[in-house]
Amino acid sequence: MQETDLEITSAVDEILSTRKQLLPRVVEQSDRVLIRTQAVNRATVQLKNLLNLERDPESRQRIHEIAEDLGALKTALDRRSRSLETLTTRFSRETLNIGVSGEARVGKSTTLQRFSGLTDVAVPTGDGLPVTAVRSEIYNSSEEFAEVTFRDQQAFFTQYVRPLLESVNSLLKTPITADSLTSFLATDLPQHLGNNVDSIASDSLSRLREVQRAKDTYLSLLTGQKQRVPLQDLRKFVAYPTNEEVREEESGRQPASRAYLAVQSVKIHTPFPRLLGAKIGLVDLPGLGEINTSIADMHLQGLEDNIDQIFTIMRPTESEGFVKQGIASNIDHLRRIQPAIQRRSDFITAGINVYEGLSETVESLRSDFERKINGAQQSDRIQVLTYCAAETNSTAEVLVKLLGKIAQRLRRMDLEVFEAATGPNEEADISVSLQQAIRGVADLARRLPLPDRQLNDQINQICASIVHEYNVYEASLSEEVGIKSDWHTEFEQRVNQINEEVERRLDDGFFLGKELWQASAHGRKDYYNWYRDECMRIRRELIAAYSTLDTFYEDRVGNFKIDCIEILLKNTHGMRHVFDFRTNEDPDSRLDKISRKLAATVPDPDMESALALLKAVHFSFRNNVFLQISKHLQDLSNPPETWGHDNVRLTLGSVGDIDTKIERLSGYLSRASTGANKDVRNALLKNDDRFHEYLSVCVSFFNDYLFRKDFENFKHVVIRGLIKEYRELILGRDTNESTDQKRDLIVAINSSLETASNGTPDAAMRARPRVAQPAPMSRPKPLLGERRLGQVVKIVSRGALVDVGGPQNGLVPKRSLLRPLEEGATIEVVVSRLHDDGKITLEMAEPLR
Repeated sequence: MQETDLEITSAVDEILSTRKQLLPRVVEQSDRVLIRTQAVNRATVQLKNLLNLERDPESRQRIHEIAEDLGALKTALDRRSRSLETLTTRFSRETLNIGVSGEARVGKSTTLQRFSGLTDVAVPTGDGLPVTAVRSEIYNSSEEFAEVTFRDQQAFFTQYVRPLLESVNSLLKTPITADSLTSFLATDLPQHLGNNVDSIASDSLSRLREVQRAKDTYLSLLTGQKQRVPLQDLRKFVAYPTNEEVREEESGRQPASRAYLAVQSVKIHTPFPRLLGAKIGLVDLPGLGEINTSIADMHLQGLEDNIDQIFTIMRPTESEGFVKQGIASNIDHLRRIQPAIQRRSDFITAGINVYEGLSETVESLRSDFERKINGAQQSDRIQVLTYCAAETNSTAEVLVKLLGKIAQRLRRMDLEVFEAATGPNEEADISVSLQQAIRGVADLARRLPLPDRQLNDQINQICASIVHEYNVYEASLSEEVGIKSDWHTEFEQRVNQINEEVERRLDDGFFLGKELWQASAHGRKDYYNWYRDECMRIRRELIAAYSTLDTFYEDRVGNFKIDCIEILLKNTHGMRHVFDFRTNEDPDSRLDKISRKLAATVPDPDMESALALLKAVHFSFRNNVFLQISKHLQDLSNPPETWGHDNVRLTLGSVGDIDTKIERLSGYLSRASTGANKDVRNALLKNDDRFHEYLSVCVSFFNDYLFRKDFENFKHVVIRGLIKEYRELILGRDTNESTDQKRDLIVAINSSLETASNGTPDAAMRARPRVAQPAPMSRPKPLLGERRLGQVVKIVSRGALVDVGGPQNGLVPKRSLLRPLEEGATIEVVVSRLHDDGKITLEMAEPLR
């Protein structure tokens, strides 16, 4: 080993040793992120459990918002975790890696060979066309093998084919559609893209044709697997076809092999003859600048943690001594490998590969580089080294200079990368989501009612719902008066049916049948008095006929009573089970059951009066309608003495033909009865709103007795009494238990978020259930509804004074003490009231479950 090699080996070892000093800081940050992620995961599970308990719509919406914040927090932590994994790989790497890049034919492969002492077996070279097709990572090793990583078909299509298709499709009227490699290989590509086509699109079409033409040479290799291959077989996996192979392909013979298309990357392990023992890796980058930008981006993927210095090579010719666009594009692409490094000159070094007789164009190229690449920079000027790739000593000097630069600047670059992954900018997204989640949980805590207040809230809510629904029902009945509703339509149909039936029966012997009536009429001695008797009989028949409306009224009254019962039952939930109603049980029987049950559990005169009034609601034709239409039956109750010019008494009392008298009598009866039937029908249809008026008045009186007369009595005697007797049925699950479970979950979520905020093992331990310490004196003023640990400082006649870390001690009233306390005891309390004078009232909290 030469002295220079020893110097390089020693320098590399020292650089790597210095770098690894940063590794503990990365590990510490990684552990912190892990703790924070675990805490967020715990909080997410706890939040889901809270959502299952919560029924309040606003609180549920707030929980969903917090869940979104936790999702954003988890995403930010995952992103930081990936960044730290990259840093871990970077700082624990056992080699110092130098990437070598440049346009085709500038001596890149030759430089790599001179750096390492390798031959064409590991670093292929060639004439004319570009050689390197695949990014190769070459490591100085005692072993000798190559590990080839192949793409699978989907990765090849996504990374290579699709970007090329997008470039070509931008110029086509009918874009090429393909969603997989298989569909693309079956697609006919256009022969041309028109005129004035940009070079990128032209290059893309050429590459797509190569993909189709050479499919048999790479398709079987798209396995997504890794494979060891001997170094002597490596060239076909990393190099473009040779000039001769391309000429044969263009002449129509077999397609050139493009196995490189299937290759993601290559790692070569082999001894470096010129750098034996030195922990150095060389990254052979395909020629950038002249190739399609999407392909360039693909070659640079994954290099963030794998390159410590870039050496980009330029080569002048006899006629060209200027910076071409490809050189500038090359540098811009390389800059993207590690954007966290603040100075590109720390990361990139330029080299001019000099050959004899080109001194003039070399100086021209250097000057042009300074103007175009470095000219606008204040101090970030990329260093330019002049060397000859064909000379071993010259390339050795370049390598020593590169290592010297790395030794000077790697520490700064590593710190910049570390700061980008862990600094305030990266923390900002985490902090925003975290603070939003913490505020959301604090809002949920404020929404949690204390037991007494919660019971009052439940009572107020139930009362408000009952009162509102009864008022709405009363208003709806009142509004139906005078409105043509479905009820009126059905009533009208029923009245018309009765009217038509009465008309038919009047025509058929005045309800007796014609033959029976005729038989009854013959043989009468006093037809006048019989005329009066018949009118009264027909009147009774007509009233009886219309009294069948009672069934119609009874059905609707029954529905009215059911509606009133249902409003009460619906708003007291499980109370229905208390009364055990039978299927199709009539409303009055249901009211009897309700009255008996409530009289035994919630005796209240107003409630009893309301239920008694409701049961007494009854509407019938005779009692509620008849008086309104009785005047229309006047001709039947007091038959007229004359009909037109006829005197009924003289006509029916004179001596004459019996059949004539019966015929005249029938006419008088028909006129009186059909007129009465018509008038009754019309009167009923005009006065049908009286039924709704009656129901509206009834529900108004019912509401008066139930709650309007004494609302406080209804709320605190009736509803509170029902809840006391049937708590679980009315409120569902035990309300205090549910609230305590919610409170416990909110405390647990707060602890998890505190851990996510601190990210320290101690915080993680404190986040475990049931492990906590008394609140320190420095804690901020307690919030209403907040749950805290405190220390009993004094037992007084009014209860216990507890230090909860606020500006002054809080008082747990004697009535709220769940067990005897001693001074110095640590207890968990809930802030139940904050007084204007700064005093704090507390309640003892149930233990966390």
